[in-house]
Amino acid sequence: MPRAEKTLALETTPEKTPLNSQAYLILLLLFIGVFCNGMIVPFMGFFIIDELGRDPWEISIYVGLVSVLTLLMNRQFGERFDKGARVRPLIAISALAFLTATTTLSLYPSYWVIVGFISICFSFSNASTSLMYSFGRAYAEKQGMAITTYNSYLRSMTSLGWMMAPALSFFLAGQWGNSFVFYTAASLAVLWVILWFFVVPTDFTAAAKEPSSQQASSEHKSLNHGLWLAATACLFIAGAHILTSAALPLYFTQEAKLPTYAPGLAFAIKCLTEVVVILLIPYAMQKYSPRTALYAATLIAMPTFYILSQVDSLPQLVVGAALEGLYYGIFAGVSITFVQSFANGRLGRATSLYMNSLFLGGMLGNVSMGLIASAYSYQTAIQLSLIIITVALVVLIASRRSDRAVESGLSV
Repeated sequence: MPRAEKTLALETTPEKTPLNSQAYLILLLLFIGVFCNGMIVPFMGFFIIDELGRDPWEISIYVGLVSVLTLLMNRQFGERFDKGARVRPLIAISALAFLTATTTLSLYPSYWVIVGFISICFSFSNASTSLMYSFGRAYAEKQGMAITTYNSYLRSMTSLGWMMAPALSFFLAGQWGNSFVFYTAASLAVLWVILWFFVVPTDFTAAAKEPSSQQASSEHKSLNHGLWLAATACLFIAGAHILTSAALPLYFTQEAKLPTYAPGLAFAIKCLTEVVVILLIPYAMQKYSPRTALYAATLIAMPTFYILSQVDSLPQLVVGAALEGLYYGIFAGVSITFVQSFANGRLGRATSLYMNSLFLGGMLGNVSMGLIASAYSYQTAIQLSLIIITVALVVLIASRRSDRAVESGLSV
């Protein structure tokens, strides 16, 4: 293993300090926050059409506003974190914004209220995930815990939340009506606030570290360059993943002519495999670097997309879904640690850039899927992911030079 990769691997090798009760409570806090957001984000489009009777294009106005505002809030929260702002009030803003939004929707569901006010509230609550990643990473560092291990636990909480929350929303809407979703989400938001009050230390900050005077300015530029390349690679991987994920349900049922339960079966297998892989990643990281793991993820993704685009039976679906969970679980388990390795003392900025890359990649993947499927087919959309993931691999290789600057920064 090259020296730079050895250094990165050693930095993320699990330490002797075990997780304490506070660390587990931080994971629970993240899970509840993600669960709250996961109940609402995929449900709002359905609510705007089904409950408010608006046209489908009007969803785009709401989604566009929330998307832009979330990107800005991620950046703002990351900058404030790096400047030494206390974490407690920032997380409070997210939780209270979500509680305000869901309470308002419960009492006064109006499209223009959603566009003019609710979109702002949800952009603040969406930014909580990036902030919690930075908070969790900084807490693990201060306590001497294994960074890669704790990052993987943080990421698994996100996957678990998103695996369960959307299904719960649509189940509640089907059983008791759309408004009951917001009542439930508001109740969970109260739990989110209570956990925040007891879990987040009042004085916790993570001010940026001063760069060492021994580091040359060229190394700082290389680190910054490496950070952007790392985030760009994540953007392409996320874009390929979402492009395929969005096309698969319709491909399975409309083009492959599989049973209507096939998309749900594939999703369950993929999510289960993903969570298991995320939890096992820390053990693999004792031997391999995050970069090596990302190489493996992209190389596994290539045959995965091909297999998924050729599925015409349930056994093939099972194999493809398991491979999808494998490659994305590897990516999810190590990507945040990989991007944060280029932080150069600005953890909040690196984490917000990482989250924004996933967000943008997902948004571009969703938009591209509709356009490609309309012009060609859902199968073509899946096959295009092969090209996108190849670009991601090229970007990863291009960012390899920056490891020298990372190594220098770790050694001083």
